[in-house]
Amino acid sequence: MIQEKNNVYGEVFAILSFFNDDLIDKIPDNVLKKIGNLSIDSNTNFCINKQKNLNAQDMSEESKDLISLIYYTYIANENEKSELLELWNKNENKYQEKLRKEYNLENLFQHRTKGVQTSESISFSDTSMVEYKKETLFLKIKNFLKRILKSI
Repeated sequence: MIQEKNNVYGEVFAILSFFNDDLIDKIPDNVLKKIGNLSIDSNTNFCINKQKNLNAQDMSEESKDLISLIYYTYIANENEKSELLELWNKNENKYQEKLRKEYNLENLFQHRTKGVQTSESISFSDTSMVEYKKETLFLKIKNFLKRILKSI
């Protein structure tokens, strides 16, 4: 878990190294130092293809999320912040709607019945009930005495 976190910071640090100095100056030094220190323990070599945009890079979703959070918090102007916030809300609503459909109480068990046998499809060779008699105190004593007498 910690190593995966360090790999995320390694990817973010590699991407931040391609930012213009004007953008880097907007990010506080303590944030950059923290990302740099955590990226040292990363065991991945993240290479950036300059011909691809940021979304097309082969990087983790957590790295993309962290970069978007850094951009939103420190770099974006008010118009960009409102656009990003609107996009994030729209994506969150889509995700919540997907969860509602997937885990709807009425539909919860419908998708899982494909490979499951229903009670009608299961056939039993003998469906009779086994009679269970609870042994009374008198029968317990009687059976105990029989065992003792047999062993003698």
